[in-house]
Amino acid sequence: MSKRPYWKEVFRFYFAPVWQSALTILYLLFFLYFAIFYSGNVWTAIKFILYTLAQSGSLLGLAYLFWGVIFLITLIIPFSVSAYAMLLLYDVWIQNWSKKDKIFGTALLILLVPIIIILMDDVVRVVASQGVLRSFVEANNLNISGK
Repeated sequence: MSKRPYWKEVFRFYFAPVWQSALTILYLLFFLYFAIFYSGNVWTAIKFILYTLAQSGSLLGLAYLFWGVIFLITLIIPFSVSAYAMLLLYDVWIQNWSKKDKIFGTALLILLVPIIIILMDDVVRVVASQGVLRSFVEANNLNISGK
């Protein structure tokens, strides 16, 4: 491994002067779009935390606590997984694995990351439709139907 900073190595991996860069750049753009798309969820999570702090914690109840935690986690996971997927491809390809294993790891990333994102998107909609979170959902005009 070289002594260059990690971010420079990742940049060089994606934009190397070889034909495979067309594929890596496509992968990067795909998951960069996902990360940008779900960055709004991070802002919603921050607003939810601020909303919770503004309310009386003792009056919200345990149901609010548990549904709120699930809501926060499912809001943040799609963004986090999308952002981390961009780094994981580089990490897969710098390992001392066989080329077959690297290709399998890449295919696994391409399949699993969107499945995780879709699953979390569905879960957050179910959680947001719970009655204890209704006031936050209505106050922020959240579209929980997904349409």
